[in-house]
Amino acid sequence: MDDPDCDSTWEEDEEDAEDAEDQDCEDGEAAGARDADAGDEDEDEDEEPEEPRAARPSALQSRMTGSRNWRATRDMCRYRHNYPDLVERDCNGDTPNLSFYRNEIRFLPNGCFIEDILQNWRDNYDLLEDNHSYIQWLFPLREPGVNWHAKPLTLREVEVFKSSREIQERLVRAYELMLGFYGIRLEDRGTGTVGRAQNYQKRFQNLNWRSHNNLRITRILKSLGELGLEHFQAPLVRFFLEETLVRRELPGVRQSALDYFMFAVRCRNQRRQLVHFAWEHFRPRCKFVWGPPDKLRRFKPSSLPRPLEGTRKAEEEGRSAGDEPAESLSETPGPSPAGPAGDEPAKAGEAAEVFLAWLWGWGQGCFS
Repeated sequence: MDDPDCDSTWEEDEEDAEDAEDQDCEDGEAAGARDADAGDEDEDEDEEPEEPRAARPSALQSRMTGSRNWRATRDMCRYRHNYPDLVERDCNGDTPNLSFYRNEIRFLPNGCFIEDILQNWRDNYDLLEDNHSYIQWLFPLREPGVNWHAKPLTLREVEVFKSSREIQERLVRAYELMLGFYGIRLEDRGTGTVGRAQNYQKRFQNLNWRSHNNLRITRILKSLGELGLEHFQAPLVRFFLEETLVRRELPGVRQSALDYFMFAVRCRNQRRQLVHFAWEHFRPRCKFVWGPPDKLRRFKPSSLPRPLEGTRKAEEEGRSAGDEPAESLSETPGPSPAGPAGDEPAKAGEAAEVFLAWLWGWGQGCFS
């Protein structure tokens, strides 16, 4: 197992064997990102010393300084490596997560059966927002959460979740339920392609205002990867990267998409493509700290994730219903064309490059 402080996204391949001793630990990647970009943007600046472990920034400090959130790095690496330090609880044969998904027990505390949620909560956005007990039951993890009534998944439960058609169907319906709550719809169950729902504007507003939903989305992504729906991860992350970095929507989600969502994707090749996509569209690029710039420059994605067909469908449906036409990439609401705080003003050439890249990616298809 890799050092939990390392990010295996960019660990050495055979073609990089001469640098294998570095192991691409996140310490080295962060320092390398600062040094290499400093050479590109400000050649007269001195090389910065390696950041002491004790001084690694928190999430708030990361947003203020543009540094990597090391708590997120360790958390997502631990998840991707199947919790190497986790001691599974003695459950005495109890399988509460399976019982809930078999519609045999209500979630706790003060809950209901899963079929009640899936059938009756779909458009009850206030209930989905204000109830904080159900999410750990709908998307269980092997790690404990804040609701002590919800028990962590066991390895035995994981295997049954993956093999049961009944449970897999309910899990997909639970995913669609939460996507709708966020203004997103699942376009294709086979590929995981997602797009904007027709009511995305109001739901995006709620997502921007209620930051605890970022934690929920991280949990959903982890649970999908844990329970046999890994192919849903990358399309959802790509959606949030496009909305935050290209369309300049969802400023309240941007940091979580970069710190957490990207690194929930367990497939390393897909994760690399997502990080590369984020690097291409992040401004200013010299502040991108989520991957080593030298490797990002050399990386050649086999195919970009397909941009969101559902966006166009939702906009066409909105226009047919008499809604205002959706704004173009250069006229999106929210943060001004300068982007979120700390970004450089977007130049016309950059906007054109983003738009052309979007068009090119649209024709390339989904992940390989």
